[in-house]
Amino acid sequence: MEIRRTVSRVVGLIQTAVGGIAMVFAFLLLHNVLNVQVALGLSGENVELYMLIFIVFGLLSVINGLLLFYEQ
Repeated sequence: MEIRRTVSRVVGLIQTAVGGIAMVFAFLLLHNVLNVQVALGLSGENVELYMLIFIVFGLLSVINGLLLFYEQ
């Protein structure tokens, strides 16, 4: 059972990190830091939609990762 707990914690940490990176990318996309919008070829009218998708994905990933990490 100890191996299962360790794997669950590692996967939870990785998933939390991926969710955090997605939310940071949403911030970079919204504020056009480092010309992310130009590099990806995004139009200004769709940026809010992409930002919303990244934030929702990030929040769900962080919540699920934390639940996996603190699983008993």
